[in-house]
Amino acid sequence: MRAATRFAMALSMSAVLVGECAPALAAQAYEGFWASTKKDCRDQDSANRMSIGGGNRLYWYETRCRASEITADGKLSWKMKLACEGEGEKYRSSPRVSIAADGKLVMDNSPVGQGKRQTYVRCEIAKPR
Repeated sequence: MRAATRFAMALSMSAVLVGECAPALAAQAYEGFWASTKKDCRDQDSANRMSIGGGNRLYWYETRCRASEITADGKLSWKMKLACEGEGEKYRSSPRVSIAADGKLVMDNSPVGQGKRQTYVRCEIAKPR
């Protein structure tokens, strides 16, 4: 194999590796694993856990949502337009997500839960479902 061909192959492989290692976008402050209580963080089967990943995917025990639009609504708050699916139903939701001064995630007009306002603590050791 000629030196120029080997160099080109090495260069293209380096570009692939760098692309896989570097994140496309920085994670948002609301991304991560959350639960109603620290105890729920440790219970992988808890219905009171949720995760937010990729900037626009929200997961609860039996509900999955994808944000089609996220707009800043202050320094640590965002408005979202969600398309959700759970328990055999499809629906839309428009929550406001914020990070409170104590580090909790607050979701007003939540697509899940008994009330329209859900409060979550950040889980340190939770794993994805």
